[in-house]
Amino acid sequence: MNDFFDPTAFAELPVTFARTKIDIEHRAVVDAPWSAAHELGHIYYNPSRLAQAHLKLNHHLVGFEFEPCVVRLQLDTGPMLDRIVKSRSFYFVPAGSQIEVRKEHMCENLLITLDPLLCERLIPALNNLRMTENMEDDAVSQHAIAFRRALLSGEPAAGAVPAVISAVLAALRARAAAPTIAQAPLVLSSTRVKRALDYIEANFAAAVSVEDIAAAAGGISAFHFAHVFRSTMGRAPYQCVVERKLHQARSLLTETPDGLAKIAYSVGFASQAHMTETFSRRIGVTPLQFRRMTRTLMSQSTAARAMDRRAQI
Repeated sequence: MNDFFDPTAFAELPVTFARTKIDIEHRAVVDAPWSAAHELGHIYYNPSRLAQAHLKLNHHLVGFEFEPCVVRLQLDTGPMLDRIVKSRSFYFVPAGSQIEVRKEHMCENLLITLDPLLCERLIPALNNLRMTENMEDDAVSQHAIAFRRALLSGEPAAGAVPAVISAVLAALRARAAAPTIAQAPLVLSSTRVKRALDYIEANFAAAVSVEDIAAAAGGISAFHFAHVFRSTMGRAPYQCVVERKLHQARSLLTETPDGLAKIAYSVGFASQAHMTETFSRRIGVTPLQFRRMTRTLMSQSTAARAMDRRAQI
């Protein structure tokens, strides 16, 4: 599953990716999202590298965020604003919208496109739903995590994609029937959240405490910060630190030949065993399984490009 975005879902697609030190042969696998078709559109898994996109949508767009982040977003002709994205929440952007998105930190997510004509018979009210952010649904979260686990294991379950789509449609049907449902207010400003995430990004491999992160956010006690950070982001501060360690570990597993022990220590785990246990529990596969999977995808991508070159001769 190495396809790029299906062009029928988007009118224009200038997309850029975060710079990496890897060579061009690896870039297609590391940077490009993995995708699969479903009966209403496509589903894309973006491991971490999407940095900026400017899109005009022909299809509805649903995004599921595996981790919290701050995103700069412009909708249509509105202002470019910082948006706080809660962990394991999802958003909906209707077809016809034009969006520009900028991400400073790696953010793992799923993107799902839904053909509005096909959706009309399933959820007639969906075409009237405006952009909605930070929606939370246990079934959507459960099936999105199961889909990622199946994908990264290299043996996707036959029902993994339909289960995600069914859960998303059920949640959107409920929201379209009651679009004025009040969302819980966010209690940390985007400025403080960004400071906290910037600090975590720069120091995740060290011994980072809640007190350190709270001080970086500014003007708030560690006890109060821990409470409001979790309420705002859907994750505790220490969970965000662990997630950044795992992000860097995945990058090193993909981009370098380094041994597991060296990678574990470089990203701040106490041992290789500690990294493996955390990786397996949170991602659903071991570091070695993940490395083997990326190598398989690299081989498939190289073979596909070779076939394309031969076809053009």
